[in-house]
Amino acid sequence: MPRHVLVSIDDSERSFAALEYALASFPNASLTALTVVDPRADRASSPDEREGPTETDVLDRAVERAEDHGLDLRTERRTGTPRGEILSAAVGLDVDHLVLGSHGQSPVSRPFLGRVSEAVLRRSAVSTTIVPEPASAVRDRELPGRVLIAVDGSEQSDAALEYALETLGGGTHTALHVISLPFDRSHVDVSGTYLDKILTAHEASADVVLESAREMADGRGIDLETERAYGSPAAEIVEYAETNGFDQIVMGSHGRSLAARMVTGTEAERVARRTTRSVTLVRGRA
Repeated sequence: MPRHVLVSIDDSERSFAALEYALASFPNASLTALTVVDPRADRASSPDEREGPTETDVLDRAVERAEDHGLDLRTERRTGTPRGEILSAAVGLDVDHLVLGSHGQSPVSRPFLGRVSEAVLRRSAVSTTIVPEPASAVRDRELPGRVLIAVDGSEQSDAALEYALETLGGGTHTALHVISLPFDRSHVDVSGTYLDKILTAHEASADVVLESAREMADGRGIDLETERAYGSPAAEIVEYAETNGFDQIVMGSHGRSLAARMVTGTEAERVARRTTRSVTLVRGRA
C-alpha cells in the first residue's frame, strides 16, 4: 500500500483529475502536489500567452481540494524540465507512487499520453497511475469502483494483483487473462484441426494463472471474478474494460514476453496510451 504519493499538478483539467484520483484513492497516505516551472516554455511564450494561473495559484487550488476531502496536502515547486523534475522529486522525496494526468487528444478525440506522462511512465522506478478523464468524471465515480486486473502469471502481474487487492480493497475485482495465440485463426475455428492441441494448451495455462489469482484473493478474504479473452493483450484489455464499465485498470509494468504468450511491458504502455479509464502500472511488490 502506498505510503507517499506524488501528484504532478499544472493548470490543466487532466492534472486536477489526477489530484482527485489521489485524494479519493489514497486517503491514508502522505500526499504531495508538485508543480514544475519550465523556463523553456516561458521563453517561448509572449507576455500575453503567459497570462493565467500562476504556480502558486495552482498549488493553492490543490490544497483547497484536499481540504474539501479533509486531507492534508504538501506542496512542492520546482524549476526545470517537467519529466526530469517529476522523476527527481519521486526519488528525493522518497515517493512510492506517482499519479499523473494524461495530456493530449488523439486525432479521433480520445485521450492519450502526452510526452511528459509517457516519458515519466517509462522511466519511473515506482508504480504509476495515469488518469485520462476530466476531474468532474473522477469526482462522479465511487472509487475504487470496479477494478480490472490484467494477469499473466508473471511476478509483475502477481504484484499488480496484490496491489489491487490491498490498496483498492473497497472495490470489486476482476482478473482478466488474455490468451494470445500463435496463429491468425480465431479460437472458435480450430476445433478438430491440428491447432486444437495448441489452443487447449493455452487455455490450460490460462486456467492455472486464473486459479492462482483466485487463491491469492481467497487468502485475503476478497471475492475475485476471473475472465479470459483471446487476441492482442492491450487491445483486449482496453476493450474489455470499456465494454464492461470498469472504473480503472491495474496491471504489471512488465510481464512475460510475447514469445511466452503473455503481456509485455510494451503491451502495458499501449493500454496506458489508449484506455479512457485510469490505469495503474505496478512495479514490484505492493
